[in-house]
Amino acid sequence: MPGVRTLGEVLDHDGPLAAGPLREVAAGIADALARVHAIGLVHGRLGPDQVLLTPYGPRVIGFAGRSDADGGGDPSADVYAFAVLITLAGGGTASAELDPLLRRCLDPDPGRRPTAADLDRVLTPRPAVLVPPPALVDEPADTPQEARAQDPPTGRGPTRRRLFVAGGLALAAATVTSAGVAFARLVDDGPRRPKTRWRRAVDGRVTTLQVFDNVAYCTTTDNVVMALGTETGVALWTARTESMVWADPVVSGTAVFVACVAGQISALDPGSGERQWQQYAGDQILGAPVLYGSSLVVGTRDNRVVGIDMAQGAHRWQWTDSVAHGGVMPAPVATGGDFLYLTYNDGTVSAIRENLPLPNWSIHLTGPITRPPRVIRDLVYVVTGFTLVALNIANGEIRWRFQGTPDMTAPVVAENLVYTTDVGTLYALDAQTGAERWRQTTGARVPSPVALVGGTAYAGGTDVLHAFDPLTGRRRWTHPLPTYLTAAPAGGAGGVLLLGTAGSELIALET
Repeated sequence: MPGVRTLGEVLDHDGPLAAGPLREVAAGIADALARVHAIGLVHGRLGPDQVLLTPYGPRVIGFAGRSDADGGGDPSADVYAFAVLITLAGGGTASAELDPLLRRCLDPDPGRRPTAADLDRVLTPRPAVLVPPPALVDEPADTPQEARAQDPPTGRGPTRRRLFVAGGLALAAATVTSAGVAFARLVDDGPRRPKTRWRRAVDGRVTTLQVFDNVAYCTTTDNVVMALGTETGVALWTARTESMVWADPVVSGTAVFVACVAGQISALDPGSGERQWQQYAGDQILGAPVLYGSSLVVGTRDNRVVGIDMAQGAHRWQWTDSVAHGGVMPAPVATGGDFLYLTYNDGTVSAIRENLPLPNWSIHLTGPITRPPRVIRDLVYVVTGFTLVALNIANGEIRWRFQGTPDMTAPVVAENLVYTTDVGTLYALDAQTGAERWRQTTGARVPSPVALVGGTAYAGGTDVLHAFDPLTGRRRWTHPLPTYLTAAPAGGAGGVLLLGTAGSELIALET
């Protein structure tokens, strides 16, 4: 097949993979293992020749198909083989981000290794476990009403009148496709709150999910970007990327800007999904694109910050620190301003202007920074290791630190509270002091991002969704789900809450 090589061929001819492609390969393998383990099978012979690297992401072949139930195979052995393979693909070492995970996979005690579903959840990088999605819990057999929602065959969608500016990511060679007929299941969960409004299958697990003006924008692990109506679940348009998309899109009144890990950035028409322009930022893009003045800004693995003209896609400026800090991620700034705030993989945080050769300020924190930074009001929030750090936006001085457990999620800030999660716990912190206001258990086996929608804090558990009072932490309700969430919940009009699940499905709840 043109453009397809095995991982073994790539390693033989090109050498070890860089950190970004290595993570993409790891995510694809974890996805495949989670799927087969979920139906009681194992791979049994995972190696570099059983992984195909395709233009649409990694694919795993050569499954032995041995059933663990029959005593023929052990899923934990697949997890061990996964760690050996990723270590080999990285040249004998893994990135600072992957190393702790791989060490757990190589634990001599099989019972202490993470499951393939756990790997999938971490590497999505949202919670994920892939199982065939059952009907939503406790649905009476004679109650649900199924309805077919036919997606528009022309790919036409919402107007450009009012569209939201959010976070960012990039699309390569977007091709508008007709999604044909989709199924939006209109169901009623009975008297229990919340109720399920609709459900629909999507290609791959949802990696990002945002809603504005009754339009949901989501990306999936099958390199898909799509827009759909929040009220009905009907697809308005679908486009495809050349490689996986990990970070939130930037949606404006004139374009949907997306960035894929391979380095391409594209602008899609918000009404049809057609590509307006495409630009190559160079090397691997880290984090999400952000808006800075009239530029769309991305950071790359080779330490460069690139500003791109939003209208035409031309390169406008580039900024590089004189010291190599590793990959760089820019932070979206909610209030605008003259400075752009950057975090580097080696723990450095800087404030820059594109026309000045030196940072306005720079500080080095202990431990690598792998989560996207946040800038809210007068603070820069950074997750390094298992610590959330708040920095003064004016000079970079540390305002406060909060220590959780490894794999803390990027924070969400509302009013005077900061919300973050780690393994199994949701925290609410005072935004000015970092003092803990409250905490609640979620039961998640790996961190599940928190979302604040309509005056409620939402966080996923192993196979449930929790709703909390954001001020007091009181648990308002817990709603069972078919499987894990793979993206933070997103809110639509009229109390509709959208969820992306590991079962390659979108669910809309009436809350």
